[in-house]
Amino acid sequence: MNAEIIAVGSELLTPFRTDTNSLYLTEQLNQLGVDVIFKSVVGDDLGRLVAAGQHALFRSEIVIFSGGLGPTEDDLTREAVAQALGVALRRDEEILDQIEQRFAARGWKMSPNNAKQAEVLEGATVLPNANGTAPGQWMCGKFDGRERIIILLPGPPHELKALFEAECRERLRS
Repeated sequence: MNAEIIAVGSELLTPFRTDTNSLYLTEQLNQLGVDVIFKSVVGDDLGRLVAAGQHALFRSEIVIFSGGLGPTEDDLTREAVAQALGVALRRDEEILDQIEQRFAARGWKMSPNNAKQAEVLEGATVLPNANGTAPGQWMCGKFDGRERIIILLPGPPHELKALFEAECRERLRS
C-alpha cells in the first residue's frame, strides 16, 4: 500500500513552524509496511485544499490530512475533504455535547465557533480525541472506482500522535 500526507496550515509555510507531524506519520506508516509516496503542505485556502485532496485521492491509497480541524474560520480541512469527495458534512450532536462538557469542566462557556468541530463527513467514523476538542475522522470507500482510506487528524502534535496510536495504527495494520 502507499500513502500521502497533506499537512494543513498557512503557519507551516513560514520559517517559524516546522511540520513534525509528517515525519512522525511517515515513520509510523513505514513500520506498517506502507510507503509514503507524496507529502505536501497546503495553506488555509479552501480551493487549494480541495485540489490537493483530489490529486492525492487519484494517486494514493491512503490519504492523511493533519491539521485544519479546529474551530477557527481558517480551519477548512473538513469542508475541503467533503468537497473533494462530493459528500455532505453533518453536525454530530454527541460530539457537540462532549465539546460543551469539556469547556464546562474548566468553568468556561463554549463560544459558538467551536460547534464547527462537531461536523462529520457523511459516512466517516469519528475518532475520539482524548487530548483536544477536534476529533479525527476515518473514511473508507471508493474514489474514482478505487478503494481509498482517508484519515483526518488534528494538527497539534501531542493530539495527532495520541489519536494515531489509539485509533489508526491497528485499523491500518488490519
